[in-house]
Amino acid sequence: MRARIPGFILAIAGLALTSGTIHVIAAAEHVGDDWLLGVFFALVGAGQLFAAWWIFHKPHDERMLKLVAVASVVVSLLWVFSRTTGIAFGPEPGRASVGVADAITTLQQFILAAIVVALLWRSEPGDRRLAWMNGAVATRLLPALLTATMLTAAFGGHEH
Repeated sequence: MRARIPGFILAIAGLALTSGTIHVIAAAEHVGDDWLLGVFFALVGAGQLFAAWWIFHKPHDERMLKLVAVASVVVSLLWVFSRTTGIAFGPEPGRASVGVADAITTLQQFILAAIVVALLWRSEPGDRRLAWMNGAVATRLLPALLTATMLTAAFGGHEH
């Protein structure tokens, strides 16, 4: 029988899963506009989906948690840069805009990184900083967040 997985690990895996799904959807949407964007989004999405699977199956792998947190911040900062300055290629070069799905995905990636930092900076095993994520709040909040994110990704649209 598998040991119970802590709520904060499920949150990290869930955030990586939904971010990865949104990036795979973005890959499908962008491949016709610019194959380079399609490949970029496909690689990011595949990496996030793999990370979600890995974290779920190996929840105590601190190296993977750190890698996922750093990668999430890097992808998020790249998005912030591209949304404020525009990118030099793609369907509308130089145009900066923000879409609902991509903004939510970026927020998710920052939240994922914050949870990992809080988890890894615990001073001792009994540290209660993430205790709320194992209780009734997390049981209701996390599925609602993930469901809302998937619906936004599916129906929220994307801006260039």
